[in-house]
Amino acid sequence: MKVVKTGLDDIDAILGGGIIERGNLLIVYDKRSLGWILGLKILKSLIEKGAIGVILNTALPVSKLELRLECAGFDLHKAGEDGKLYVIDLFGSKYGIPSKKPYIIQIPDWSDETGIAKLINVYKRLSSRIPKDVLVVGLVATMEGTYHEFGYNMMDKIVRASTASLEKEPLNALKIVAITLLNASAVPEHVTAWLFSLSDQVIEFVSHVGPSGLEETILVPKSVLPAFIPRHYRIKMSKEQFIKLF
Repeated sequence: MKVVKTGLDDIDAILGGGIIERGNLLIVYDKRSLGWILGLKILKSLIEKGAIGVILNTALPVSKLELRLECAGFDLHKAGEDGKLYVIDLFGSKYGIPSKKPYIIQIPDWSDETGIAKLINVYKRLSSRIPKDVLVVGLVATMEGTYHEFGYNMMDKIVRASTASLEKEPLNALKIVAITLLNASAVPEHVTAWLFSLSDQVIEFVSHVGPSGLEETILVPKSVLPAFIPRHYRIKMSKEQFIKLF
């Protein structure tokens, strides 16, 4: 098993050494959690180390995705113009939101009948632009967006077809790591359980609101690396302040 260092030493350590090449890291969080930022920070760190990012955008317009990337200190358009990032914009494809940016790729005339085949063709075209010795970081943003915008059956087909395509030419020649973002509060429990089963590594953020404010428990329940040991961490997210409203 080949391992990719994220450049975030603490994250590499808790996963047992790093992210598995050609594996999938699932980052799960809930409605109050800031766990989604971790996926963006890993993407940013790996791109800064020379990787090329590919974001599967399913949940929001690209303008909203841009704002979320800015929270992680990452400039979507600069990275795209520098040839370091591509966005496969399924949300914009579905709702007919046009883009003239060459790094924002849409699927014309999206439909459930032809969408999967067109998506796989996009993967293949992108693979021809990326040197075989360059790491590719695939980020699904987000899986709950896929569920709500395209339905469970189409989400299932996208996940299975994407996974299978990585085992076939030309995608099987790529150095790639995959990261999936999932707000577990927004999908049924069986969807979360299914994605846990499919993933090689899992980091889960669970938020708590108590007398001391907003806290998060970070659970690391799964990694197939030999050095992995399950761990958990607690962090305080909010600072208590007082505000006079009335």
